[in-house]
Amino acid sequence: MNRNYYEKSNSTKDVSSKVCQQEMPPQNGFTTPPQQDFNTDALRGTMQNYLADNIGEYVVIEFLIGTSQIVRKQGVLYSVGTGAVTLYDDEYDNFITCDVFSVKFVYFYRPGQRPGRNYNTFSNGNNMINHYIR
Repeated sequence: MNRNYYEKSNSTKDVSSKVCQQEMPPQNGFTTPPQQDFNTDALRGTMQNYLADNIGEYVVIEFLIGTSQIVRKQGVLYSVGTGAVTLYDDEYDNFITCDVFSVKFVYFYRPGQRPGRNYNTFSNGNNMINHYIR
């Protein structure tokens, strides 16, 4: 079965990820279910369809948490399922799986472009920002 995975480019940070096809699972130990086909009459135009059609693209996704809190996550679209979307964070070399039903907005970037900051950080409550540990 084909699996999508991402490998870092040694050239520039602007072009830091690309989709590759490989016959065996990725070496990082992270696996996802086989990619579903959302290009059907019943699913055309759904969020899953839009996201699945853009696997491999760099995005920032805004999620609605509760009734009023927006959380942003960014990365390369890695996998889209019926209930979840997985992003690959090429800056910290990890994967983020998110609830697809709380997606409200998706920002797509042109090839080689990235947002001016990394939204995959969180506050530790002391007004200090923690980054993911490698």
